[in-house]
Amino acid sequence: MTLPTYNVLRRLHARARTYLRNGEGSAAIEFGLLAIPFFMLIFGILELAIILFLNASMTHAVGEAGRQIRVGNFQACSGDKAEKFKELVCSNMASIGRCADRLRVDVETGSNFQSITLPDPPEAEDPDSAIPNGTVASTMGGEPVVARAIYYYSLAMPAALTRLETKKGSGIRELQSSTAFRNEPFSTAGACPS
Repeated sequence: MTLPTYNVLRRLHARARTYLRNGEGSAAIEFGLLAIPFFMLIFGILELAIILFLNASMTHAVGEAGRQIRVGNFQACSGDKAEKFKELVCSNMASIGRCADRLRVDVETGSNFQSITLPDPPEAEDPDSAIPNGTVASTMGGEPVVARAIYYYSLAMPAALTRLETKKGSGIRELQSSTAFRNEPFSTAGACPS
């Protein structure tokens, strides 16, 4: 090895040892390595908190809207009953999210609770598509009733990171809430809730 080559290699080796011993900037590099999983965890927790909040809000809203059926007030409403029940649920949810586009409601009745079957909900393929309305059966006093609402929540985080989507690849989490009750023995319908 020639002397100039040897000197260059010795200087490179000395400089490499200096860089390896130097601790300046190591915290920034360590943070850079750990930041991505850390922020994924934080945003995943926030997404889950939003989902739980929406589900609790929807459970309350379905119970309150179902009460209008139970006491006979909803039976006085005219027009599209599914749309009216959806409006009641959305108003009780305090207009959280895109309730009018992303909510499906179904209300069924039967001779007893065992005979009530709810239709299978549609799968939402596209986070931007509107969800078709369900059916709301006419109920009488003393009848058993099951009311269900499904909210199709578009995930804010990539679903590959959080694994919170209901159907893989859709980016949507289906939140369901239902209530079952027997109507009060009313003989005439009350006033339609606004």
